[in-house]
Amino acid sequence: MSKFTDSTSCACSPNKTAIKRYTIYAEQNYEQDANVVGTDIPHHVFFLSQVFRISFTMHLSKLHFSLYLLSFSLLFGVGFGVDPLFNICSSSGNFTANGTYEANLNKLMSYLQYKTTPTGFGAGYVGQYQYRANGLALCRGDASAEDCKACVIQASTEIRKLCPYNKAAIIWYDYCLLKYSDSDFLGQIDEQNKFYMWNLNNVSNPKSFNKKTEKLLTHLADEAYVTPKMFATGDVKLDDSKKIYGLVQCTRDLSSTDCKQCLHDAISDLPSCCAGKEGGRVVGGSCNFRYEIYPFFSFSLSLLSLSLLLQVGVGVGVDPLAYSCTSSENFTPNGTYASNLSKLLGNLYFKTPPTGFGVDMVGQYSQNQVNGLALCRGDVNATECQTCVAGASSEIGKLCPCNKGAIIWYDNCLLKYSDMDFIGKIDNQNKFYLVNVNNASDPTTFNQRTIRLLSYLSSEAYAAPQMYAAGELELGGSEKLYGLVQCTRDLSSSDCQKCLDDAVSEIPSCCEGKQGGRVVGGSCNIRYEIYPFFG
Repeated sequence: MSKFTDSTSCACSPNKTAIKRYTIYAEQNYEQDANVVGTDIPHHVFFLSQVFRISFTMHLSKLHFSLYLLSFSLLFGVGFGVDPLFNICSSSGNFTANGTYEANLNKLMSYLQYKTTPTGFGAGYVGQYQYRANGLALCRGDASAEDCKACVIQASTEIRKLCPYNKAAIIWYDYCLLKYSDSDFLGQIDEQNKFYMWNLNNVSNPKSFNKKTEKLLTHLADEAYVTPKMFATGDVKLDDSKKIYGLVQCTRDLSSTDCKQCLHDAISDLPSCCAGKEGGRVVGGSCNFRYEIYPFFSFSLSLLSLSLLLQVGVGVGVDPLAYSCTSSENFTPNGTYASNLSKLLGNLYFKTPPTGFGVDMVGQYSQNQVNGLALCRGDVNATECQTCVAGASSEIGKLCPCNKGAIIWYDNCLLKYSDMDFIGKIDNQNKFYLVNVNNASDPTTFNQRTIRLLSYLSSEAYAAPQMYAAGELELGGSEKLYGLVQCTRDLSSSDCQKCLDDAVSEIPSCCEGKQGGRVVGGSCNIRYEIYPFFG
């Protein structure tokens, strides 16, 4: 069982007394126009050879400032080895040097450095009560593992220098974001911490440019909120020789619904932030977007269709635990919905194995839009995950032919699709039980320990990036009780907790006094046995 409990999201209050205005030149001399003590503002930031303005609003203090800067660096603004884009030290309170909170914060920083690198995102908390430190780190979706690691290490070191005793702080680089607080902000949209950056150069046709920029970013936002990494990039043609390049991203503690809201709210700031400018960013504590007239992100390979992949005869090799054809409506073979479903299953086959979870949406308009997700058990390796998802995709097509909604469960994976937008919502409809027919020798004690173990694992899982936990409990002598809990990762942390708590509450009616049992749903599941069954 993990020493740390992973979780995620909210807002450190900005410093109420922070206002400075700088003019910064290439040689990094600066003029100080006003002196107000408080916020740490970078004395230089590296960009390509362009002029930018940075503007941000600190909502709690109702203060604004602008930062003009110019740099002739020939290097891209990689988010480490240079100063941060910006940082905010919260005025919510200070901690005592060498005290319990600082010790917990140090552990949290080390944990985020370790946890973020493999997937580009890490979140968790250390400690209890007033000494609890909550935090997250997010790397840009196209950053390599090496760049991600270097950026998070730099961020965790730099923010401690810039905000040495603040209980809450946030720091942004080009390649990463790091945030911590004594308040439990995980899973909530950060509406407090935000700043703008824009290129001072104007476009020749602002009306057309603004329209295409908004269209591109909106499309990317609709793509990002249904993907596991909550990240999307793309481009759109301006004319024969020019393009607009865009990037959007959310912190992955948010639910899909909250990610969508955060990004659309950010895009709504375009007119006041960057209208008619050749480049711009709206950067917050939960999401951000950026657009430029030059490529600034890495390009990825296109997805393969599942129909091609299944030609190699991939299969699970075992029967499903259960399945349900959930829709009362059918689609037309070879029609638009059928084509979108095939693309969706291909995307899930490709997206799910690297992290164990994939979610996607294909098509437009309600009658032809297909929403889907796939989840592999938290201890399953990528190869087994891919095999299970491929087999599930093939089998559900046979079991529920032409049905607009279906769900199928295996020991190693779950796959679900529908014409209804179910992403980010608890599935209260699809559920079944599995029970070991053998009775425990002391049902009362056994039940108490089963609920105790599963409740503990639930509290650990809902705050973990994988939303998965497994563990064991001594029963006495040589016997142990083994448990596993898991949620689909489109849920928010609070919805995962609710889903698992509801499932655990069904133990008495499902499996009371039995040596093993499962409550399996479309959004979460629990299992316990008296033998080890997980990796």
